[in-house]
Amino acid sequence: MKMMISFCVCIFATTAGIAQGTVYFANYVAFFSMEPIVDAPFFDERGLRLAGPSYVAQLYGWKTGDGFQPVGIPVPFASDGYFDGRQVRLPFVPLGGPVWVQVRTWLVAGGATFEQAALAGAWAGVSTILFVPYTGNAPGAVARTSPPTLPAQLIGLQYPGSPLLVRHPQAQSVRSGNGARLSVLASSGVQMTYQWYQNRSDRPDRLIVGATNNVYTTPMLSTNTAFWVSIANSAGSVLSDRALVTVVAVAPRLTLTRVAGLSSLSLDGPAGFTYRIEFSTDLSANNWVNLLGLSLYASPVTFIDSGASNTPARFYRAVVP
Repeated sequence: MKMMISFCVCIFATTAGIAQGTVYFANYVAFFSMEPIVDAPFFDERGLRLAGPSYVAQLYGWKTGDGFQPVGIPVPFASDGYFDGRQVRLPFVPLGGPVWVQVRTWLVAGGATFEQAALAGAWAGVSTILFVPYTGNAPGAVARTSPPTLPAQLIGLQYPGSPLLVRHPQAQSVRSGNGARLSVLASSGVQMTYQWYQNRSDRPDRLIVGATNNVYTTPMLSTNTAFWVSIANSAGSVLSDRALVTVVAVAPRLTLTRVAGLSSLSLDGPAGFTYRIEFSTDLSANNWVNLLGLSLYASPVTFIDSGASNTPARFYRAVVP
């Protein structure tokens, strides 16, 4: 809703506790018929301006040590990309103090909070990060002598802001010869592009050609490799954290059980290798006999040694030739 504000003397009710900085939370503010001092309509990735209670907006303020924290309550959109304006107190900002703020919006069907909606992959948008040098004040019981001032306006607010990373690529371990599946989740409200990079590369810029989605599956890996992604929109770009994929050289594991009186063996090891299964009836003699060769394309593989039924003892091992 566009808000036309006239000059007035504002009286704030006092509350117990320390006085808090205040902000007038609105993305459209104009005095009488003058040019608006705040005009930042929100729209979706199709360029359509948000309208109706299906979308809400909430103010976030920067709290030292905790990052951006939600303040006030989510407010619905009215029409034409503008949400209902109201005064918001910032409990961690002293009266008149400075604060960094951001406006975050989301589709209500995605969750009750911005974080829930963003993690669920629902539409969510963010404004630029705005520095407010002086907040207004609503004096509390301990500062009743301070004259009240108008809440600060979000002058300079712009939409969209650079993408906000919701979930970074995660470090993981894979067996040698296997690939890894990496993903990133970001919100900005408008169309985003992706470009993945890796730190072991034959390119000086570390760019991975063709890796331009939010999900990237690596080729087979034999050495530890770090991956990261750049996400960009019309307002700017952001880099994710680096996710280290650790390559583990795992020896094959051979498990022996009895099934209907027969030796049942299960081989679990890195796929893509050919293994030689050997047996011995006397460990002290070190006379291993080749039982079969096995190319492992999936793991584990189970097989029966039918020749073991008439021997008092039989030992097995798996060997990578």
